[in-house]
Amino acid sequence: MGPTLASAVYYAVIAPPQYKSEMEFTIRGRAKPAPDFLAGLGVPGAAGTTNDAHVVIDYIQSAGAIETLRRRYGFDQAYSRFSMDPTAYLAPRAAMEWAAPYWRHKIKAVYDGTADTITVSVRAYRPQDALRLAQGVLQASSDVVNDLNAGVQRGSMQQAGLQVAATKKDYDAAKARLAQLQGNVNALSYDARTKEAEAEVGQIDAALAQLNVNLGTVAATFKPTAPQARAVQTQIETLKAARDRALKAASAAPGEAATTHDVMLQSALLDYQFAQKAYLSAQANMVAAQPQSQDKNFVVAFMPPRLPERSDYWQRFLNVIAVFVGSAVLFGVAALSYSVIKDHIQ
Repeated sequence: MGPTLASAVYYAVIAPPQYKSEMEFTIRGRAKPAPDFLAGLGVPGAAGTTNDAHVVIDYIQSAGAIETLRRRYGFDQAYSRFSMDPTAYLAPRAAMEWAAPYWRHKIKAVYDGTADTITVSVRAYRPQDALRLAQGVLQASSDVVNDLNAGVQRGSMQQAGLQVAATKKDYDAAKARLAQLQGNVNALSYDARTKEAEAEVGQIDAALAQLNVNLGTVAATFKPTAPQARAVQTQIETLKAARDRALKAASAAPGEAATTHDVMLQSALLDYQFAQKAYLSAQANMVAAQPQSQDKNFVVAFMPPRLPERSDYWQRFLNVIAVFVGSAVLFGVAALSYSVIKDHIQ
């Protein structure tokens, strides 16, 4: 009866009642897995909205969310009110090592993968505080999703820009070399193997340009050591090796009867054509990497936060019953153990 009485006094007199504001929202946007090209590589990639949902849950429980709530939504005012319960009080501007564990006891976020929804509940000691903090959590979730969109777009645009610069440099060098060796180009005869090799290198260059742009998306979404990033890098290296082999085959196509000048000129012409195709492919991929509104994810709150109407004062007395049952079980085990030991001694 001692633990039961103590817990009853604690919940009835000492612990302040709490109000809970709940909300449900989902992240809408990309319907396909992101990045899409991972499926072509045989690598399973997490769905864009699923990955964003886990990021949002981690963020709203982190120190970053606490800083945002402190600046704009009265986090310190909500939890620094006087209370006889020391566990219910958090000093204003308390160190993050204290504030973060405290906040994680006041917020609960659950992701439902089947319905693709996130349910968040925020508890505070006044209904107005619970509602205000829940609204802040919803806005923070929307902000972090927008930051994820911006990060992916910046990574894609940066990688596309680097690819355009690199292919432009190769294109200018090939054009200058061809100008130096320019002669009777019409006299050159290209056999079937040359044309096949030329087409193969052109396809490889287009695929390399796309993979380099996709590498920027992977870098913004996953760590460099993640399997998804390694798979893309391995694919790029494999295509580069295949391009070198095809280029050598195309350059050797004229045969032993061709003059040295013709061989050099044909090689320069092939290099120019390949570099031109790679440059055009990089430009097309840079246009495709431009931010598109339909590619963005955004938060949709289909059940926004609402002002709680009642506290958990009476509901938490169920804990008193749980304490009574647990104490009774422990008392019974102790009594039985004492009886067995006593009988054994006698």
